[in-house]
Amino acid sequence: MKFVTNLSAERFNTFAASHQKNHFLQSYEWGVFKSKSPDWSFDTVGLEDKDGNLVAGALVLIRFLPIIKRPFLYVPRGYIIDFNDPQLLQTFTEAMRQYAKSKKAIFIKIDPDIKYVDRTVDGEKVEGAAPNNELLQTLTNLGYRHLGFTQDFDSSIQPRYTFRLDLTPSEKDLLQGCHSKTRYNIKVAQKKGIEIVEGNREDLKTFEAIMRVTGERDGFLTRPLSYFEDMYDTLAPNEMCKLYLAKLNTKQALANIEEELAQTEQSISNLQAQLQNKELNEKKRQKLQNKLEPEANKLKNLTQQKEELQKLYEEHPTGITMSGIIATYFGNKSWYLYGASDNVYREFMPNYYIQWQAFTEAKKAGYEIYDFFGISGKTDESDPLYGLYRFKKGFGGDFTEFIGEFDYVIDPIGYFAWTKLLPQFKKFKKKLRQKKH
Repeated sequence: MKFVTNLSAERFNTFAASHQKNHFLQSYEWGVFKSKSPDWSFDTVGLEDKDGNLVAGALVLIRFLPIIKRPFLYVPRGYIIDFNDPQLLQTFTEAMRQYAKSKKAIFIKIDPDIKYVDRTVDGEKVEGAAPNNELLQTLTNLGYRHLGFTQDFDSSIQPRYTFRLDLTPSEKDLLQGCHSKTRYNIKVAQKKGIEIVEGNREDLKTFEAIMRVTGERDGFLTRPLSYFEDMYDTLAPNEMCKLYLAKLNTKQALANIEEELAQTEQSISNLQAQLQNKELNEKKRQKLQNKLEPEANKLKNLTQQKEELQKLYEEHPTGITMSGIIATYFGNKSWYLYGASDNVYREFMPNYYIQWQAFTEAKKAGYEIYDFFGISGKTDESDPLYGLYRFKKGFGGDFTEFIGEFDYVIDPIGYFAWTKLLPQFKKFKKKLRQKKH
């Protein structure tokens, strides 16, 4: 077999997109996008059989490590290869080892798109499910170092846990597969005047602004506008990403509130009229009274909402953008990559409706899987990211645990310096600074 480098975009993507392990992080375009940062460069490599056909491949991201000033190679979501073929895996690993040595790389990092064990939607191991220890052992025998079964969302470069939704059932069945509360929230958004539209490059400014609001609210750092523009410029021309925006049609929302107000007022009027009946026994009277109280509370809330919406309509007669997501596409899969939501009218549930719209449109376009791209492996309510888990769980996907990260060490001394000595040195410097102050 022959190891080849610098594969053309067409040849590499044709192989990658049709492979069972296709992933947008293993697309030529992702390499182009990452290389727009001065920190990264990329190469597309592969293994040819005797007939010149690709049997394995990898998008290799190359980054120089600070201080050490030597690179490591990162293959996001692992090699495009049949991981069940140990001989092929060994041959490709050896080729990658020689390739890494030619680049003077310290190590190769992979995080294969391979499930480790079947789990329930609650994150519990399915009874009788066998972990993929065979592959774990194969990779270990080949010299890869497994970095453990991390559970925190940010303990690895790519999330180890996600929800993946099978898009092959009918749209009706997909809706039925959602949790009842999720179905209800989708209907709430539709009823409240939320509209989902596909944005363009100019709309990224709105998306990024809302992303900053999200970051401030939830306590995380956000990407700059240029990052999203570079991504869009690279992926969108090849139909590999879309920007969806959830907009509140303020005129329609106001009309909906007025209609609901009228219905509530009529309901209260009917109940009050029935209570005027002197022939009512105490039991029926109490029953009507019990119905009247929540209707009165509803009227109060709707009246307040109408006042707020009236003001919002006057300020934004053409509507207001409430949330947005960026979805990516490659092979037979689609991914929910980034999401942002404003603080206004979150009770109108735009985030539920925008997800529904994104994955039903992906289904119509022929994609078979929608990946919600990341949850914590800790599913108890005390976890800070429990809300994210509960939100994504509501759409009925499969709780998926990936096998994790592996490092293949080329230079043991350099690897030890990077993973052990430098972290200790940084801690020491931090302590010195603290003592000075």
